Amino acid sequence: MKRITAVLMLVVAALLTFNMVAAQNDAVRVGSKLDTEALVSGQIMLVALESAGYSVTDNTGLGTTAVNREALLAGEIDVYPEYTGTAISNFFRDIPFVNNDEIIQFSNDAYASYATVSSLDAAINDIIWLQPAPMNNTFALAMLADFAEENGIADAQDMADFINAGNELRLASSDEFAQRPDGFPAFENLYNFELGADNLTVLAGGTPAQTSQLLNAGEVDLAMVYSTDGALQAFNFVVLEDPLGAQPIYALAPTFRGEFVRANPEIVSILNPVMASLDTVTIQSLNGLVDVEGLDPRTVAEQYLRDNGFID
Repeated sequence: MKRITAVLMLVVAALLTFNMVAAQNDAVRVGSKLDTEALVSGQIMLVALESAGYSVTDNTGLGTTAVNREALLAGEIDVYPEYTGTAISNFFRDIPFVNNDEIIQFSNDAYASYATVSSLDAAINDIIWLQPAPMNNTFALAMLADFAEENGIADAQDMADFINAGNELRLASSDEFAQRPDGFPAFENLYNFELGADNLTVLAGGTPAQTSQLLNAGEVDLAMVYSTDGALQAFNFVVLEDPLGAQPIYALAPTFRGEFVRANPEIVSILNPVMASLDTVTIQSLNGLVDVEGLDPRTVAEQYLRDNGFID
């Protein structure tokens, strides 16, 4: 009996070893959304893993948030980059025992939002969030750099003080950002100022590209933008800081199937340092290389990783 038990234990150990090796030898299926930032960050992850010796399958540009998330949950991909703010606002809203109103309060705190979404996703879905990048891709307000410097405006508080001193600023915005309580009204409420309807140019379905064009042409003084938009580098803009957190934090992190991370724990030490290097200015610059200069996302990813010592 002892001999049989010993043999069985050896068989089990061999099977576990085989499964571990098989998991390590399987290609890492890397997905991403369709926008520039998703493609660049997906390629950064893919190239870093490839250079570390992993076989990879390139599923970047897979589709929308829903398409990537469903593919990850179904085991059709192993990882894709996702935002903490997206998880808070979308993934846990319909789960009966999760009070969405309570987790929303963490959306303006980078650490708390990551801790919240990572713990919930691990417990409910066995999805592991690696270290998020210290960047924030959220709605922001941009201003011509010369105007900002001339008037001493570096952040939203400076802007509010400028308006409250009797000066007027004209804003170009989408209708959604202008009207949603968590959009521009959140800036007005938190920083205690009022822009005035006469100073608001609302573009129905407006995009940051359209609002940026108005700002660059001098038709407005402020523009609604995305804080990591690569096209901002084509203009002489500054993005105003949001020190009080009027807008949610959208920090980007690799989201993995838990099974894959457990079989390949070294993944963490490969990708965490890379993600830690991607602050808002850096990712904006990388996006600009694609959007403005027309480079391929993989080319941008390889060059960034090489220049920063992550790959040879």
